[in-house]
Parts: sequence; C-alpha cells; structure tokens
Amino acid sequence: MMNIGVVGLGGGASQMIPAFVRHPHLRITAAADTDQSQLDQFRRVYSGETYLSAAALCRSSAVDAVYIATPNQFHTEHALTALEQGKHVLVEKPMTLTLDDADRMIEAADRHGVQLAVNAKHSFEPRIRKLREIVLRGDLGRLRMLNYWYFSDWLYNPRTAEELNPALGGGVPWRQGPHQIDMIRTLAGGLVRSVRAVTGVWDPSRPVAGSFSSFLEFENGAVATVVYSGYDHFNSTTLTHAVDDGPNWSEPEPARARQALRQAGSAEAETAMKKARRFGGSSRSGPALPWILGGPLIVSFDRGDVRLTPKGLLIYGDEDVQEMVTPAEVDGHDGVAAEFYEAVTENRRPLNDGRWGKATLEVLLALFESGKARREVLLSHQVAARD
Repeated sequence: MMNIGVVGLGGGASQMIPAFVRHPHLRITAAADTDQSQLDQFRRVYSGETYLSAAALCRSSAVDAVYIATPNQFHTEHALTALEQGKHVLVEKPMTLTLDDADRMIEAADRHGVQLAVNAKHSFEPRIRKLREIVLRGDLGRLRMLNYWYFSDWLYNPRTAEELNPALGGGVPWRQGPHQIDMIRTLAGGLVRSVRAVTGVWDPSRPVAGSFSSFLEFENGAVATVVYSGYDHFNSTTLTHAVDDGPNWSEPEPARARQALRQAGSAEAETAMKKARRFGGSSRSGPALPWILGGPLIVSFDRGDVRLTPKGLLIYGDEDVQEMVTPAEVDGHDGVAAEFYEAVTENRRPLNDGRWGKATLEVLLALFESGKARREVLLSHQVAARD
C-alpha cells in the first residue's frame, strides 16, 4: 500500500482524491492546507494526519508520496520540499512557471532517486489513450492534423486573487492550456517544433489572459490548432454533447457565470463562492462531465477523421463510420493515479514525468512569447512520448 499526502485542498484535490480512494493500492493518510476548516473536514472524512504547512506533512513517516495541488506559484517550493525529504511527487499542472524551476525539480528527483510526475490527467483519459493507439498502429494511416477548440465560462467562475494575477500563473493559458496542450502532444508524439499564438486580455476587470489561439507544428509534420476562450458567451459543449445527445442535452445558458458574479456583488462574496468549490464544499457535489468533451477535438489521418463522443470515439473512414466505445467507469484521474503508482512500485519514470511536464511548460511559455513578439517561436526542450 502506498500512502499519499495531499498538499492543498482546493478544487484540483477535490477531483483527484476520489481517484486515489478508488485505487486498490493507494491510501490517503495526510493533508496540508492553510485553512483549518478544510483540514477539519478532511479529518472527518479520512481520519488522516493534518498539517498547516507542506513542510510538516513532508516530514511525516506516514507519507510515501505527495500530491501537490497548491496554487501555481507554490509548485516549485512544495515539490522541492517533498523531494528533499525523499518523497515521490505528483504535482498539478503546470508543473511550475519557469523552465529553470522545472530543471530544479527534475534535478532534485534524480538526486534523491524518487519519482516526479505532473498531473496531466486528461492525457490518461480512455478516449485519448485509444486515440493514441490508433496513431501508433497506423490504422488510419499517418497522423496529419489535430484541432481542439474549447469555449467556456472559466474567467467568470469564482476566482482567487492569484488566478487573476498573470505573474502568479493566473488566466486561461496557465490554468486550462496545459490540459489541451498535453493531450495534443500525447497524441502527436510530443515533439512540438514551433508555436505561433496570440493570447487575449479583453476585460480590464479580470486582467489576465482569458483566451488563446495557437498553431503548433510537430517535428513529424503533424499540425494542430489549439484554441480556448473562457469569456462565457458561447459554450462549446453545444458542439459535443448536444450533437450526440440531442434532445437529452440542455444547452448551457449564455453568460450565466457573468450574471452570477454580478449578483455576488463583492470580492468577499466571490471568495466565499470559490471556497464552496474546495474540498468538501457545497458546490462540489454531483458527477462532473468529462472535461475533454467541453469542446470538439477532431484528429485527422490519411484515411479518416476521429472525434470524441460521450460514449467514446467516432471514426469516419473511407467506407463507413464506426463507433469505438471506451470504459465509462474510469476517467483520466484514475489513469494518472494508476500510472503514478506503477512508476513508483516498478521504479521507472512515469510517462508524465518532469521532463515531459517541462516540455508542455515550454509550449505554454511560447504562447505568451509568440503573442508578444508576433512571430513563430521555435522550441528546444521537447521530449518524445513514451508509450
């Protein structure tokens, strides 16, 4: 049994903890947070140790591995604290905010002989893994093009101060971009050659990038567009769930998050709304829709196109259309938990190790650099996918 300590009981932890619980060989034994009420709630549910600092948790003999789900600006500090104590680390995306800090984390893991993994959970979703198998087997010929477009209400959902501070890794590219970019890199083999992109700050009252539009070219010749808008007008589930579920799907109400934020009326009210989305909060109840179905992902090959559906994959071939059903009882959270456990127990680098996380980070940084300089940015720290 591998004992997991959780650092940061926010929304990310609320989604990952159930996957740890479902895994037969993982056990949650401790949590650290700066909010004592969150720790009290954790203790009521899991009866584990609780700490007000990451450093104290990392010194516990009851913890073998640490899952870090604190705000982006603390990832490096908390990961290094855990690694220096000889703990294996699974850190939330993005792994950190600079390439130098990514190198520090990788070096510390290597020096202490422990595993470092980045929580690229959606790249372990059954649909994405099946799509990668199709790429590797060459079922539809050579991979040519990937297009992933996502429109949501992210910017107007309740946000903390750091989520609205670009210097602290706030905004859509930092918070949502890693999901899309990591999946696209996984499917296309990992080696992005160059990035051309633009980020958008359209609302002075929420002074972070709420959108990005990018074009990625891979070393193998595949190309991809990756687009995200969090400005809460159009919702791209209309192009996924509504297409397949028809009358059983209710289209989201436009600008609902904007309206709720206006009704809240103050920063204090927004903070309270955000807290309700943390571990054990009232807004965390009920199953969530698969994140990857929030916008259309279409992957094109020589002999067909593939898109994601609520049941799995729809494959448009030369002769017919076939549906490939994927397991409904597991998702990417389960997949990344299993990969992390197996990497630790088999003493091997996880597929989503620090070097892979650094390569995804390099693409994120290129989004901003390309938009600012208005030019193509060539990459130099990419690593190939290991299957």
